[in-house]
Amino acid sequence: QCDSARQIAGWLKTHPNVERVYFPEDPNHPDAAAIERLFPNGLYGGLMAFEVKGADRKRVFQMMNALRLVIPATSLADVHSLLLYPAMASHRDIAPKHRARLGIHDNLVRLSAGIEAPEDIIADLDQALRS
Repeated sequence: QCDSARQIAGWLKTHPNVERVYFPEDPNHPDAAAIERLFPNGLYGGLMAFEVKGADRKRVFQMMNALRLVIPATSLADVHSLLLYPAMASHRDIAPKHRARLGIHDNLVRLSAGIEAPEDIIADLDQALRS
């Protein structure tokens, strides 16, 4: 799962429809020293977040509805790959201006990599991001 997440995060960084990727492996992360100490041997877990370039809620929902393998969800961490939209799930009770100050913009989604083959997860994300 950790290896799959690393592959997916690396791929997302190169996608033309992805603005930014949040994953602990980033050496420029403000907490890089703590991450190195807490995540041994590059085992960064299966969670990441990314911003869909130029997307609003409508576009994020369009992308989520196009998914075939990755499951849109309201919570994360499973053997299945799950995608969560924080603005409508985990952070729905926070005012939009406050969410923006926290860095949770309307184009942000969170992904929990499952145990499916990483190339299958990537293919599904790619077709959904291009839809």
